[in-house]
Amino acid sequence: MGSERLGAFNEAHVKLINEYLDSNLTRFAKSCSQRFTPLLEAMRYSLEGGGKRLRPLLVLSAAEALGIKAKDVLPAACAMEYIHTYSLIHDDLPALDDDDTRRGKPSSHKRFGEAVAILAGDALLTEAFGQVLLLGESKTFHPAQILGVIDLLAHNSGVRGMVGGQLLDVTIDTTDASLPEIEFIHIHKTGALILASVLIPTKLIPLEEEKSQKFRRYGEALGLAFQISDDILDSETSMRYSRGPRKKPKPCYTQVMSPSEMREKLNRLINSAITAIESLGDKAQNLVDIAEIIRTRKA
Repeated sequence: MGSERLGAFNEAHVKLINEYLDSNLTRFAKSCSQRFTPLLEAMRYSLEGGGKRLRPLLVLSAAEALGIKAKDVLPAACAMEYIHTYSLIHDDLPALDDDDTRRGKPSSHKRFGEAVAILAGDALLTEAFGQVLLLGESKTFHPAQILGVIDLLAHNSGVRGMVGGQLLDVTIDTTDASLPEIEFIHIHKTGALILASVLIPTKLIPLEEEKSQKFRRYGEALGLAFQISDDILDSETSMRYSRGPRKKPKPCYTQVMSPSEMREKLNRLINSAITAIESLGDKAQNLVDIAEIIRTRKA
């Protein structure tokens, strides 16, 4: 599911996201000392590295499914891309996955050095929460709702979510990892940010619990499905599709499931995600399309 495929089905949203990300980087450049230019260059390098924009697309698509204008949630969509990008920069570091390439280009630490790469990740994570505060500029959302988004991001990106999953990913003994252990890791490491992306708009309007749970079920199923699709792609070649050969063993579904079992589980999860939101009708079509693209992705 390269950025071109997502762009083909939702070109307007991708364009909106990319323009917003670029305007933010330009604003930083104008407001910061020129001595910080190497840091800004490292941030831009990874943000413009060919990412799918999956998480910000989910924010915009979930917002529109709830009747919220996409442009009103752009700051939150940008925040999700910042957090995701920071996680990739740190994930590639020698202390973690030790990956030399990312999306066919040198990893941030190979291009800028480890110190600048670490700081670029730190900057993106910090600025993400500043982006969420910009939701208040449109006067569309109540401050309490914006605080709800901040709480959601802290929960899903921190020790109770992505960072906790990353800890297990780098410390678990991969020789005897079980399916429940692998799923627990990926629910947190990969799934938490995808779930947060889907849930952000549900925090910004009054919403009955039953409807909110539809988005939660969709996000939970999609998060695991995306990781399984990653592992399927990795299993089909000796070179990981985005990062080249793996240097360190990592817990993955291929250790505990056959290719056919992985494909079957992927289909079940995608079907569950679509079923969860189908009652929302045409407004949720973009969410359905994203799920179907993950089902059939080749890159």
